[in-house]
Amino acid sequence: MIRYIYIILLLLSAAVFFSCGKSEDPTVDEGWKSTNEEMFAALTYKSEYSRIMSESNMGHIYYKVLKEGTGTLVPYYTDTVKVYYTGSLITDSIFDSAEPPYKPPLQNVTSGFIDGFTTALQHMRTGDRWEIWIPQELGYGTVAQTGSTGKTSIPAYSTLKFEIELVSVKRKGTWVQ
Repeated sequence: MIRYIYIILLLLSAAVFFSCGKSEDPTVDEGWKSTNEEMFAALTYKSEYSRIMSESNMGHIYYKVLKEGTGTLVPYYTDTVKVYYTGSLITDSIFDSAEPPYKPPLQNVTSGFIDGFTTALQHMRTGDRWEIWIPQELGYGTVAQTGSTGKTSIPAYSTLKFEIELVSVKRKGTWVQ
């Protein structure tokens, strides 16, 4: 009798072990998820990218300086910023953009932006233009985002790529270039 209990426990343990590696959500495209994770991990070996740990310690982003700014001001988390940006997926399909001549959105550094975007902003100087890569943990994570048309614009588990230019910073009610 005890032998059968051990066999049943062994089979249950094996079932739990083998089911841990797969997503519980049947709508998750495992191929998309793993491709995004591999693309992000490959940046480790590209010398032109540097790494910054997120402010939340939930992961890191990679960035490459495209243009160095002339400003000396780095935004604090309480500042409001004016930024130009283009956001795309690893397939290079653009999901959002605020580029000149459009008026960019004015946002508080820590509200209105995903964690990875905020991490980059708090290390940029005014005038800097960076390319950043954000893993899904610091982006939208396991939740797909829908655009204004109701279609999915950012699938779940997406690595995001942005080009960001920090135009100006508003600190204590005053805009500083």
